[in-house]
Amino acid sequence: MMGDKMDQSTEMTSQTDIDPAVVRSANIKQTEDLAFNERHLIYDIAPKTREELSGHFQRSFAYFTIKHRSRMMVAEMVSFLLDNEPKIMEISGAYAHFDLKRISWSLQLLRDEMQENHEFKVFHGKAPDSEDWNQFISSLNEDRNRWFSSVWLHAECYMYRRIWAIFRRSDTLSSYDYFSQKKIDATTSVVQLMANVITGMRGVQRSQQNFQRMLKLALWSNRCDLSINKEAPNEEFLTLMADYESDLLVDESADIWRVLTEAWDPVYVDIVCDNAGFELFTDLLLAEYLIDAGLACKVRFHVKAIPWFISDVTKQDFLWMLNFLRRHEIAEIASFGRRLRRFMRNRSIILCDTCYFWTSPHDCSQMKKRLPCLYVSLSEAALVIFKGDLNYRKLLGDINWEYTAPLIDCLRGFLPTSVCALRAIKSDIYCGLPICTVEWLTEEDPHWMRTGKKGVIQVAIMHRLSGDALVEDLQCKHHSKQ
Repeated sequence: MMGDKMDQSTEMTSQTDIDPAVVRSANIKQTEDLAFNERHLIYDIAPKTREELSGHFQRSFAYFTIKHRSRMMVAEMVSFLLDNEPKIMEISGAYAHFDLKRISWSLQLLRDEMQENHEFKVFHGKAPDSEDWNQFISSLNEDRNRWFSSVWLHAECYMYRRIWAIFRRSDTLSSYDYFSQKKIDATTSVVQLMANVITGMRGVQRSQQNFQRMLKLALWSNRCDLSINKEAPNEEFLTLMADYESDLLVDESADIWRVLTEAWDPVYVDIVCDNAGFELFTDLLLAEYLIDAGLACKVRFHVKAIPWFISDVTKQDFLWMLNFLRRHEIAEIASFGRRLRRFMRNRSIILCDTCYFWTSPHDCSQMKKRLPCLYVSLSEAALVIFKGDLNYRKLLGDINWEYTAPLIDCLRGFLPTSVCALRAIKSDIYCGLPICTVEWLTEEDPHWMRTGKKGVIQVAIMHRLSGDALVEDLQCKHHSKQ
């Protein structure tokens, strides 16, 4: 009885401790959110199978991203620019002060447009991709050209393209990478880890086991980004990789080994990059291994043409990384950097940096139609490795597939060559998983798919004979249009 009275007393005290103004504010916010959702047809449900992901569905990561994460990122960018104004002016000149004011104001307007679910606007100016973007925006139906109703991939890509346009209009900051410092800091913070990895992986011979280990190193480095998982990787990363095996939901690395060892010479491997920093470092390490082991004579890196999704690799990031490694005071790192420079000079490693498809709203199933020259170029490779979550979404088209559906089916005809996906899962879209996997993981943690802790190594294999015929057919069609 005494215990009951104490519990009641505690409960009453806790209730009286709550500020009525806080409760009133929370109730008003909840009422406003309900009215907003009703006005913009946002439903308190999860997307159905084979439905395109969008902010329409309140029980989705798409809704959470557009409602909270994207707006917070824009607000953080404004704060960063204000805090770093003296440093930016020192590099770009005194007039940058006025450009920063205009840019901050434009970013605030963009944030307001997201909050109020405005229609997408066309782009002005003569950027290489403006016409393609404007055609895309003009083609959208009325129920697909707003932040919460559009396909999630379209909305996010549009946001980063708008940010680039805001900076591009300025006089002093038109080529400024507003995410650059974050990417540099992320790289310099893991120098000792890089040295440890180089030492641990140095001189590994050609074997299936070593290849699979290198592939898994490139996979698990994808856990590290500047958006979902901002925590720097542990310096004992190589040792911890053994513990990550239980987090690998699909491992088709043995099939990828067979693709490369059975490929016809000359063997090219293309890597569609995701994050700068430690992940790019491991991608370069993988390229070195492929070349040294005779598994590929060329490795081509595809990077973003503009600053993208905070940590995505651009040409500047790639070249900065090569110089950073080559000039480093740690001998092992500098030696690795010099080897990469030799590979660049003899074109064993090639940087593909001018293609705007990767920063377009189009998913990969539209590549053959939208950019046949890129499709033909990829078809020259024995394997294309797509890194990370965003590239996975471009492969699957932001469609809520059955999670057991084979990857090759979800590509919807996109198969210029064998396609590999190395992905730490950071959003609620997946395919090719074993039966019951999602149910078990969701029961343990309803938000497991947002953490980046689980990963997949998947491949859709194309036989090269049919691929050669496809390349020839595409080349004929392309030349006939000219």
